[in-house]
Amino acid sequence: MPESQVPDKVVDAVADVAPEGIRSHIIAFFNSGLGNVARIVLSILFVLLITALLKRIVARTMHKLEARLRAQDNASAALVGFVGHVLVGLIYLGSAISMVGVLSSTIPLVADILSKLLAAGGVLTVVAGLASQQALGSMVSGVMILAFRPFKLGDVVRYVDNDISGVVEEITVHHTTIRTWENKRVIVPNSKMNNAIIENADYADSKVCVFLDIGITYESDIEKAKDVLAAQIQKHPSYFDYRTVDERMNGAPPVVVRVIKLADSAVILRAWMWAQDNGTASAMKSDVLQGVKKAYELAGVDLAYPHLVVVQK
Repeated sequence: MPESQVPDKVVDAVADVAPEGIRSHIIAFFNSGLGNVARIVLSILFVLLITALLKRIVARTMHKLEARLRAQDNASAALVGFVGHVLVGLIYLGSAISMVGVLSSTIPLVADILSKLLAAGGVLTVVAGLASQQALGSMVSGVMILAFRPFKLGDVVRYVDNDISGVVEEITVHHTTIRTWENKRVIVPNSKMNNAIIENADYADSKVCVFLDIGITYESDIEKAKDVLAAQIQKHPSYFDYRTVDERMNGAPPVVVRVIKLADSAVILRAWMWAQDNGTASAMKSDVLQGVKKAYELAGVDLAYPHLVVVQK
């Protein structure tokens, strides 16, 4: 309905539910000066009530749909969340327009101010455009992120420019939320996320190769150390065999271990450790490091650490 009719509709609704004897008194009251104020207040409360109900219905519906799609690991979950934020914003915008319409239809001063503002619309448009340029840029960037999907909800990403790592938790109209490993939330504007270099561990392929470096003493048996390290990785429950069928038939090793450096006080071995995803690889690395220490002690392989030899003359 037009905003100018909202106060009259509210008055009619109040009068309709009143007893026959006092209905005329109610109408007379609302036509008085104090009644006019009450009419405005009731109209604004009515608009706020409708706004709250619509916002609650839309937010809950979109949230349930987004949660369902997330549980199915559906990439459309981010799009549903984005649309939900847009709809809530439109509801608030409609509420603001309705309240301005109520005030301008009942208070001449407000109507006069609005007419002057509309007359200066060109200047206001320029000012508003400059003020909202960054916000609009983030909104357009959010649409581009949803369209090209460099990352989606649940992906493990690293914001290379600021070395921020975590899981993409939310993509809104204005920003992207990253939940870090410390369970903190980093809010990054979409305009920055769209232009940044993002390392995505789950893009196209979630499998992860982690370099596991171990330093042994020069006196230790290198081949034995390599075999023990490979065996510890291979027997872990989260071990992932990355080899193709042809590589297995040609005898490619399940775990590659090589000497990568002859350091000052250690021979550095590197193992290529594969896991299904980034979260699994992190826990797997800790378990293997602990197991390697015990296995090296049993096998007589010494882990290197700095020594200081003092020679007295």
